[in-house]
Amino acid sequence: MKIWEKNYLLTMGLVLCILFGSIFFIQQYSFRKNLDFYCEDTLFHESRVEYGISSILEDSNGVEQLKWYCRTLQKQQVYLLVESQAGVLADSRPFPWEGAGKRFEVVENSHGAFACVSSSYKDADWGKVNIIYLKNMDGFYGTWKKQMALLLATALALAAALATILYSAMKKIYAPVSNIAHELRTPLTAIQGYAQYILLGNIKPEDIAFASSQIDREAGHMVGLIENLLIMGNLQEGSIRMGQVKVAELLGELKRYFPFLETGQQAEWIYGEKTLLLSLMRNLILNTSRQGEHVSLRVQEDGFVVYNKDDCLDKGLLDILNGSHPVPKEKIVGKGLGVPLCREIVSKHHGSLQYQNMPQGGVEIRVRIKKYPGGS
Repeated sequence: MKIWEKNYLLTMGLVLCILFGSIFFIQQYSFRKNLDFYCEDTLFHESRVEYGISSILEDSNGVEQLKWYCRTLQKQQVYLLVESQAGVLADSRPFPWEGAGKRFEVVENSHGAFACVSSSYKDADWGKVNIIYLKNMDGFYGTWKKQMALLLATALALAAALATILYSAMKKIYAPVSNIAHELRTPLTAIQGYAQYILLGNIKPEDIAFASSQIDREAGHMVGLIENLLIMGNLQEGSIRMGQVKVAELLGELKRYFPFLETGQQAEWIYGEKTLLLSLMRNLILNTSRQGEHVSLRVQEDGFVVYNKDDCLDKGLLDILNGSHPVPKEKIVGKGLGVPLCREIVSKHHGSLQYQNMPQGGVEIRVRIKKYPGGS
């Protein structure tokens, strides 16, 4: 497992702990508040029932009316035991609960969850009247479970979205590091090898000259990689300043890099940022010139075209280069940061980058960028 993947797992684990811990705390706090409100409402409703019972028992036919009242409340999932010194007057309870001296209690058993209230009052005719009030809480708990399931589903969806975003972000951050390490290792190994060859001594002057030239060439390659890295860093840090760039100056600098390059100029100016445009052209030319040095560059007002008649791209690589997904490292061996850098520069210029194999042979790389706003 790669280091960045381990870091991703650790970070995601911490994020999940914070996320689900916060959700659990919020859920528990909300449940307690709702339960307190429900209990207060139950006590208030019980006091109204007690008042209703006292009014019913004042009637001469009070016992029968009380039983009818109990049946009415039973439809609302409220159950009563009413007893006086003369005995039980009405009992609709699904299970016995005597209160055990408690004013209020939440009871859970095989019949469900119930809010249980015990109260009493003195009546002139009936003496002391005891009331046991039971209210079914299954509806309350059912609603709470639905809310909890919805909250959990939302948390899982949020966690999945965060995991995807975090994975993509960390991969994007660490991928250049992996590419840099891979690309720097090749020239460094070559430089070390040629340096050790020179240190052996007893070698011909022409061999020393050859080894020195190879060291210089590989060092130049490393400088190019570092320049690309700095450009990528600047691209990601902030905005860039666009303007008109003289095409002749770009072509002149490119000819110093690539003496073999054939150039064509169909516009005097091109719109963009000079350093970025130069880096874009240089990377595209460098990548394709590895297949052969029959390379041409034609610059227009709305972009430019790089063509190499010696190059050819297989369909799989062509689809990857023309797609929007990150280019796999194994597909761009030797190209270093060139491919992702080119994409980034073109994106900053609000343009497009297209690779295609030509019918007559060779590869054409067409870059289109926005024209100068004040131009025709």
